[in-house]
Amino acid sequence: MNVLRKISYTFGGKFLILNLFFLIISFFCIASFIKHKIIRFIAAVVFSLITVLQICSLYILRSFIDYSFIIHFNTRDVIAMMGLFKAHLIACVLVFLGFFIIYFNAALIITKTLTWLHKRIAFTKQLLNTSNLKYFKIAAILLAVYVMCLNNGVLQKSYALFKTLKVENKSFKEQLNALNMNNYVFPKNLEVSSAGKNIIVISLESYEKGYLSEKHAALTPFLRSLKENPSWQYYDMNQNEGSKWTSGSLYTYLTGFPAYFGTMHNNIFQSSYHSNITGLGHILQKSGYKTTYIGDDAQVSGTQDMLYALKIDNIIDKSILGDLTQDKDLFDVAKKTALDNSKTNTPFSLFISTLSTHFPSGIYDKRMEPFISPKASDIEFMAAATDFMLKDFINYLKEIGVYKNTIIYIFPDHLKMGEDTLFDGTGERGLFILTNAKKTVVDTTNLKNLYQIDLPNIILKGAEIKTNATFLSDYISGDKNAFIQNHISDITTLNIAGFERSQLTPYIIPKISEHVDAYKKDTLRFIAHAGGKIDNHIYTNSLEALNSNYAKGFRLFELDIQTTSDGKFVAAHYWEDWVTMTGYTGETPVSHKEFMSHKLYETYTPLDMKAINNWFKKHPDAILVSDKINTPKAFASQFIDSNRLIMELFSWDAVREASKIKMKAVMPSQNVLFDLKKHYLDSLQKYHIKHVALSRNIIASNQELLQTLKKNNIKVYAYNITDYIDRGEMYVVKHEMDFIYGIYADEWSFL
Repeated sequence: MNVLRKISYTFGGKFLILNLFFLIISFFCIASFIKHKIIRFIAAVVFSLITVLQICSLYILRSFIDYSFIIHFNTRDVIAMMGLFKAHLIACVLVFLGFFIIYFNAALIITKTLTWLHKRIAFTKQLLNTSNLKYFKIAAILLAVYVMCLNNGVLQKSYALFKTLKVENKSFKEQLNALNMNNYVFPKNLEVSSAGKNIIVISLESYEKGYLSEKHAALTPFLRSLKENPSWQYYDMNQNEGSKWTSGSLYTYLTGFPAYFGTMHNNIFQSSYHSNITGLGHILQKSGYKTTYIGDDAQVSGTQDMLYALKIDNIIDKSILGDLTQDKDLFDVAKKTALDNSKTNTPFSLFISTLSTHFPSGIYDKRMEPFISPKASDIEFMAAATDFMLKDFINYLKEIGVYKNTIIYIFPDHLKMGEDTLFDGTGERGLFILTNAKKTVVDTTNLKNLYQIDLPNIILKGAEIKTNATFLSDYISGDKNAFIQNHISDITTLNIAGFERSQLTPYIIPKISEHVDAYKKDTLRFIAHAGGKIDNHIYTNSLEALNSNYAKGFRLFELDIQTTSDGKFVAAHYWEDWVTMTGYTGETPVSHKEFMSHKLYETYTPLDMKAINNWFKKHPDAILVSDKINTPKAFASQFIDSNRLIMELFSWDAVREASKIKMKAVMPSQNVLFDLKKHYLDSLQKYHIKHVALSRNIIASNQELLQTLKKNNIKVYAYNITDYIDRGEMYVVKHEMDFIYGIYADEWSFL
C-alpha cells in the first residue's frame, strides 16, 4: 500500500495513473495490429519514446507533457542538467527498452496469453477467439481515447499544448486589444518616480510554503521568524500556469506575463533588440537603478538572452564565477555586489536565483556541514542551509548599513517538482512572499488571491516606486489562473509580438550554397571546439585532441581556459565537466598540481600553460582561440605568441583592455555585441574588431546584422552548432555558411 501511495503521489493521483495505463494499453493494442516487421519496429520505438517522456513528465511535473516540459527539452538544457539526473537517465533507458520489447512483441504476447487462458479457463475459448479478439482491442482503444480526452488527460493536455504552440500573426497592439489591455503602457511611454530604495529579490528554487510549516520548523527557523516579525509581511501566493518552471517564473516576476512563447521557446530573446513589453528592468532603468542578476547558469533555458532583452544590466553566473556557483558562492557574490553598490549614490537592484533545493534531491554542499546538523535527506539539509544563508545575508546587509534603505522580497520560483511526500501534513501546497516592505504601501486588496503574475506590482509598490505602468493582472477580474488557461494562445501571440527582432525572414529555406566545396576545405573557417573531438569524447581540451585534430587539418584550436585555486591557467571546459572526466571527488577549483595529476577519462593528457605553449611552439601554423577566460592582459602575457592568439571576450571592459594588447584578434561574444544595440558597427570599427562569435540559433532572425558584418569584413564564427540533432555541422556549412564566416566544430573532415 505504501508503494502504491508513493506512486500515486509521484504521478499526481489515481486519474493520472489511470490515463498512463490507458495510454500504454492503446499503444499495445495498436502495435498488435501491425504485421510488417519494420513498421512495427518504428511504431514500437515511437510508442516507447512517448511512453517514457510522459512518465518523465508525470514524475517531474505531476502532469502529462505540457509547455513547461517542452521548454526544457533542448540539447543545451539537457546537457546542463544531466549531472542531477544520471540515475534517472539510466532508468529511462531501461524503461524504454522494456516498453519497446512489449510493444514490438504485442501480438505474440497476446497469443501466448490467450493460449495460457484457453488451457485453464474454458469459456475464454469462445469469448476471446481469433475472430472477435480484434473487436475487444478496438473497444479498448476507444475507451482509452475517451479517458485520455477528459480534463488533464493525455490527449486533453496534448491539445492544450497545441494551443500553446499555435501563434497568430498579429501585431503587439492588436493582441493587447484582444486581451482588452487597451491602455497598456509601452516602455517608451513610462513615467516613473522613485523613493530611491534598493531592491533585492531572492527567488528560492522549489522552496514552497510547506517548508515553513510546523512539520519543518527545524529546517526554517529564520524564515519562520520573519513570518512572525512585525517588520516583515507574509503573503500566501498561488502558482499560475505559464510560470511553473524557473525561467518562466523569472519572466513572470519581471513582466507580469506567463512565459508562453510557442515553438520559439526562449530562443525569441536571442534575436530581440527591442521590447514593447514593459518589465521591471525598464522601470528600474528609468529610475536610474543599477540592475544585477546573480545565478548559477544563465545559459539554461535562454535566461541570459531574456535578461538582456528585459534591460537587466549585469549578469553574474558561471561564465564569470567558473564552478563557484553553489548558493553559498552566490550569496558571497551578492554581499560583495551590495557592498560595492552601497559606496555609490545610485540605487541598485539585485535579482538572486538560488539552486540548492533543486529537484530531485537538492545540490549538496558539504561546506555547510559546520553550520547545519545532519538531516533526513540531502534536500532537507539544503533547505536548512538555504534558511541559514538567508539569515547570514540579511544580517550582513544590516552590518554594512544597506538594510535600512533596502526592500527585500523572498519567494519560491515554483512548487517542488517530482515526489511531494516531503510536504505531507503541511497543508495545501502553494507559494509565499516574505518582504520587509511596509504593509501600508502594498495594496492588499487582492492578496487573498495572489498569483505570480501579481509580483511586479507588489515589488514596485513595496519599494515605493510610482509608475504609470500596468500589468496583466490589472486587467483580470475573477480567477486569474482560469483567465490564463482560457487565453493561452492570446498570451503566446502577445509575448512573441512584444519583442521586435532584427530579421528579414524568420526561417532560412534550406538551399545548398554554391560555395560549399570551397567552404569544406578552408581550414580557417573551422575552429576545433575545445581542442576537437577525440574518440567520441568532446570538451576534453586535451593534448591528444590537439594532436588528432591537427592531423585532420584543423589550424584554429579553441581551448577553454580556467584558473586553478593557486592562480594558474589550465584548459578545462567547466570544473564540473572536469570532475566528470577525471572522477575527482574533492572541491573545485583544484590546485595546479592536482589538475595535472589527473588524466581525462584515464587516457588523455591535461593542459596547463607550459603544455599549451610547448604544443603551439611545435605547431607554428596553429592559432589559439581562447574561451571562458575574460582577462586578456593576464592571459596574453603568458601565451607564447600573441600574434597567434584570438580571444573570445564577454564584456566591453575586456574588449577595451584587449584592444591595447598586441594579438591576432579580439572576438567579442554575442552578448557584448547585442549590448550595443544599433550602434554595434561604430564600436566594432572604433576598436578595429574583425571577428565576432555568435550563436547559430540567431542566423535566421538576424540576416540584416550578418550582412552588415560581412559587408564590413567582420568574420562571424558560430557556436551552438550541435543544438539541433538533425542540423549539425554539415547542415550549417551547406545551408548557413553564406551568412557567417566559420563555425566551432567538434569533428570535421576537410577531405
